Amino acid sequence: MGPQRVLQATLALGALGLAVAAGPAAAAPRAQRVSLHERIAVIDLGAGAAHPAADVPRKLATAIVAAGFDPVIGDGVEDALAGHDQERDEVTLAAAMATAARAFGALACGEVLPAARQAIGLAAARQAAGHPAPELVRAWAYVLLCTDRDGQRDAAQAAATQLRALGGSSDVPAAVWAKYPEIDAIAGRELVPVDIDADVAGAAIWIDFQLAGASPVHVELPAGEHVIAGASGTRRGWAAGTATRTQKAVHLALTDMAGPWADVAQRVAGWSGKMPPPAELAVVLSRVHARIAIIRHGDAIEAWGQVGPSEAPHLLGEDDGVAPIAEVGRMLDMIADRIQSWNEHAPDPDRPLLVEDTARRRRKDEPEKPTKWWVYAAIGGAVAIGAVIIIAHENASDRQRVELHYL
Repeated sequence: MGPQRVLQATLALGALGLAVAAGPAAAAPRAQRVSLHERIAVIDLGAGAAHPAADVPRKLATAIVAAGFDPVIGDGVEDALAGHDQERDEVTLAAAMATAARAFGALACGEVLPAARQAIGLAAARQAAGHPAPELVRAWAYVLLCTDRDGQRDAAQAAATQLRALGGSSDVPAAVWAKYPEIDAIAGRELVPVDIDADVAGAAIWIDFQLAGASPVHVELPAGEHVIAGASGTRRGWAAGTATRTQKAVHLALTDMAGPWADVAQRVAGWSGKMPPPAELAVVLSRVHARIAIIRHGDAIEAWGQVGPSEAPHLLGEDDGVAPIAEVGRMLDMIADRIQSWNEHAPDPDRPLLVEDTARRRRKDEPEKPTKWWVYAAIGGAVAIGAVIIIAHENASDRQRVELHYL
């Protein structure tokens, strides 16, 4: 058989092998081609005009689950991926307010008061840390209404005074306000000297929802009930009770209230609603144990991913990797194809097979340089050698000569 025939047979067998190898993968359904446990992180950089901020994460998570993936959710990580740290006392405060609201609706003031007072302390500590504390008004309204209902006039008067200092509440009927007119909280009352410090020197100290100074502070408080709160960074604490001459000092234990994903929230918030550099995105993906991210900015989403931690994340699918939020299903199909290629160790379609040294690339505006003479000589020599081999094979006899020798 001549070399042309050998070459033709080799090409035919190679084509057959490729067809056999590609056949099952091409025919396999998507459920068999994509890992059902691939995690996808949804990073929210800001609200869009057509999609309220609270609605987008839910829609994207639903689409991710429907496509057979696992959204990165739970323990406040979804809030962190939107740049918000769900702090520990934030959860406790919400639970206390829910308990107070439920008990108040059931006219169970015995359950309302402890829950409302816990909420007041937690909200006071958050206020000292610089967080908004709208819960203070509602919680004091619960205290005022319940103490008034139970005939605790002194406690109701104290609650009315605190509530007025916070701006009042429309939840309190005018008839109740009339029972407890505004009075001078200091006039005729004994002043009690108190030294207040905290676990952290220089922590902000607030007394009755007003800044009193930095720890340690020395103050004189009117005899009666007070709420003292302190904060330094994510550490904060509070105390409530009656000021008396027998207790000359108050120490605030400050607990770190940062959530488990505070570092992620801080990093995402630091992007200020802009697309992050790949290195920044890689840190977040590593932290949440995912290699795919759908990044939402405005009314658009982008798909980014990385084969492994050794490479930087990159935009997937070029133009297919950027789409309106409504086209998330199509984007997830593209992501499934990329994951399939990665899992089969096939070449990444978003990456070039060969990477040239940029210093050696010829600029498009440079004139083409003439080919060296030795290149043509080498090509010509190869052609001549090939021709001699072919002619020799064609002229050779296909017969073999066998000689028999007899002894």
